[in-house]
Amino acid sequence: MSGGGGGDGVVSASGDRSVAAGGDIGWVHTGDRVTALPPAALVPVICPPGLVNVPRRAAHFVGRDEEGVLLDGESETVVIIGLGGVGKSSLAARWALRQAAHRNPVWWITAESRPDVDAGLAGLAAAMQPALIDVLPQEALRERALQWLSAHDDWLLVLDNVTDPGDVADLLARAGRGRIVITSRTTDAWYGIGRVLTLPVLPADEAVELFTRVATHVGPRDTTGAEQLCETLGQLPLAVEIAAAYCGRTATSPLDYHAELARSGGLGNAEEAVVRVLRVTLNRLSATVEYASGLLRLLGWFAPDRIPATLLPPFPGIREALGELAAHSMITLHEDGSVSVHRLVQAIARRPAPGDVPGRPGMRERMRSLAETALAQAAPLEIGEPAQREAWRVLLPHVEAYLRHTDPAGDGEYLMPVLAGAGAYLSLNRLYEASAEAYERTLAGCERLFGPDNPLLLELRGALSESLASAGRADEAIEMATVTVRGMTEMLGADDLRTFKARSCLATAHAKAGLTHRAIALKESVLGDMIRVLGPRDPETLAAYAGLAGIYRDADRTLEALALNAYAAGEMGLLLGEEDPETLIARINLVGLYVGVGAIEQARAGYTELLSVCARVLGEDHPYTVHVREALDAQGPGDPLGAKNELTVEWWVHGGKPGQEPE
Repeated sequence: MSGGGGGDGVVSASGDRSVAAGGDIGWVHTGDRVTALPPAALVPVICPPGLVNVPRRAAHFVGRDEEGVLLDGESETVVIIGLGGVGKSSLAARWALRQAAHRNPVWWITAESRPDVDAGLAGLAAAMQPALIDVLPQEALRERALQWLSAHDDWLLVLDNVTDPGDVADLLARAGRGRIVITSRTTDAWYGIGRVLTLPVLPADEAVELFTRVATHVGPRDTTGAEQLCETLGQLPLAVEIAAAYCGRTATSPLDYHAELARSGGLGNAEEAVVRVLRVTLNRLSATVEYASGLLRLLGWFAPDRIPATLLPPFPGIREALGELAAHSMITLHEDGSVSVHRLVQAIARRPAPGDVPGRPGMRERMRSLAETALAQAAPLEIGEPAQREAWRVLLPHVEAYLRHTDPAGDGEYLMPVLAGAGAYLSLNRLYEASAEAYERTLAGCERLFGPDNPLLLELRGALSESLASAGRADEAIEMATVTVRGMTEMLGADDLRTFKARSCLATAHAKAGLTHRAIALKESVLGDMIRVLGPRDPETLAAYAGLAGIYRDADRTLEALALNAYAAGEMGLLLGEEDPETLIARINLVGLYVGVGAIEQARAGYTELLSVCARVLGEDHPYTVHVREALDAQGPGDPLGAKNELTVEWWVHGGKPGQEPE
């Protein structure tokens, strides 16, 4: 999935439950969600001291002195290239940790794709200002990080495993005066970007030194034949370390391990050495450690860094298997229970297992299916609560990795809620292109699994049309929404609530396409039908009033927007209670519209009352309370427009007609 969103910085909302108000006082609107910003979002970013995020720490590191000197002496971007498993990330991590004494922040970003880069930048902004992690969408956090980097120096970014230089082009163009180190297996396309450092395999003596350090880490071991074994492994550090870890763990001599390698196949190239090492080690582990081989194959379907414990199967013996894999240098265990795996090890683990028969479900397919089940069990069904959004933030890179590695034709039933949830979370974070991709894959899977007439497809098309519209693909959004309305009407009837929501979605698509007059006509029509069927005081009808108010506002029909919002807020107060959060949002938006028409005294009075209610009901530090306090402070003393404007506003809210003067 690719990141999307962006625009001209003007934030608006057209969803059924969002009415934009007061763009200068810190509102954020995303779909039908309205969030008030805390003070941290309204002040310059200040990076706390000692901010270090370097996930890869090489336990055993030898050589690379010349490369370290080059990194020390360079002032421009350095691109470290080389074979998979040659130690690019280990070198970058070791050097980066040494920079923490005089650079801040030192921040590591997994950069396999543009969404990975954007997520890493958003993570940097959130680490600088933790109060914003559940307030600003990812796009806004990313922009804050880029703005900070462009204005400061003495920082370091490591962009690990970049596959396409275009994915980091925007960051490099805006980065300013700090340092950037890139690792990549891509050997070309770096001209004009920075100094290219090609990392070779280890010299023979350093390969033997690495083997000896790892093998003797737990005690004295026979290292006779280490030179021959390292030569067979092409002196590739990853292969040497895995072989040495096994020899040290099991007191196997290098000569015996070499003999086992010879029986497993020809020499091949350096990367194939890792294949042979893994095969030998896993074969021997499988005889004594249940789940070791299958677990490594399962981990291959996720992102390489920080695979959360929630994705691990809850079988007895799993922790033992993890410990053995870590002891054999195949994975890295972290203090929070998460797991990291080298990308090359993952790529090998995703290959068909020995004994798998083409066309029949073998070990590879069983582990892919288990990965899908693990994602389904770990993914929250909702995104309304902070804990649920945090769970999605952690899970999303692993969902995206799974999707990259698999054929959509094999998506199973358990994956459909995960895809739909990912689409909703991405939309919430204004990553509308990525959201549309998730919904499109969900839609294709549901059509294949459940048939073209399943009612669920209509709701998915509605969600997809919203994402398409927000991504600027207005024509596609309108076409999708039109098909959805037609299908809902035929299947469920014209007066079904889901049909009403589909029609509202069609209106929203027109509004986001700039077809405001058509959007108003569509929204007024569906609101009239909802009043007829549901009644004017039904919660869904009140939400439709708020949606129409948003379109009126966008059409500069501010007084009409004010009237509709006032009605919705008043009725919500009667129906849900004046202190219900939904009512409070409507009331805050209403007061913001007072600001928009210049009725400052009314706005000041409204904010004063709301501040007391929000502080008592929600707490002094709740985002709504903070927003109201900031908005009240922004009004200042006095009313520059006088009482006549306030009288006009009151008259309009209570039923006046356009073009009439109040008595």
